[in-house]
Amino acid sequence: MGDEWFKSCRPKDYYDQFLIEGIYPDGRSTSAFNPLLFKGGVAVSCTVQASLALCHDGPLISCEVDACASVSQADISDVTDMINQLFNNDALSTRTALLVKGVDNEMSMTWELTLQMQILNSDGPILDAIVCAASAALADVRLPTVKLDHAKEDESPIQQEEISVLDEVSPLRLAASPVAITFFVFQSASKDFVLVDPPQDLVEHCAARISMVTDGKNILMMRTRGMLTNENLLSSVSTMAERRHRTVMETMRAAVAQ
Repeated sequence: MGDEWFKSCRPKDYYDQFLIEGIYPDGRSTSAFNPLLFKGGVAVSCTVQASLALCHDGPLISCEVDACASVSQADISDVTDMINQLFNNDALSTRTALLVKGVDNEMSMTWELTLQMQILNSDGPILDAIVCAASAALADVRLPTVKLDHAKEDESPIQQEEISVLDEVSPLRLAASPVAITFFVFQSASKDFVLVDPPQDLVEHCAARISMVTDGKNILMMRTRGMLTNENLLSSVSTMAERRHRTVMETMRAAVAQ
């Protein structure tokens, strides 16, 4: 009864006594992520649709996000914009990876991919789950070889009957697989604490949120919300993100190999 009163009436002081010791109230370390099989209560499905197009300078990967009622339209729009920016980042060599492989090696065609994402449950950082699902889905993509029966000097539009999709397939090989990690900053009277996967009732009392996307070596994208008074925290957050990327990739590879 005493703990419940303390937590309800003075929540920051309640959590501060645990965070000083480097743990959450349930005993888990503040630097220990939740198991990957249970990613913060967020469930996401992702399917990939591929279509052929002539080579162009526009985006080649687009994302469509549908979500359960608990996710706001603003959050859906924000995540969709970030995913569209992320997977068209030059660091991933998307344009090269999506060039159509043809039997004559003279084709000026590309694949366009649409990621159809559905958020089934949203009790946790949505971006982390969305990026992980997208990376896993793209790692599983196999694109067929294409034969084009259209003379290179022929300037007339290519007709559908001139395109033959063969049985031979090749995996999509992006230069890297991005992983998103969200950190929270809890500010007490004595110091700032960087938290990973904190309980939802503690999230409400955090002063800032840092969402970081990494390929394991470079930070591809970062967004912060709230008040971040200690910029030195970013270096430790970056190191933790790199370690988390390795763990996520090992789990993904093990899952694909099964």
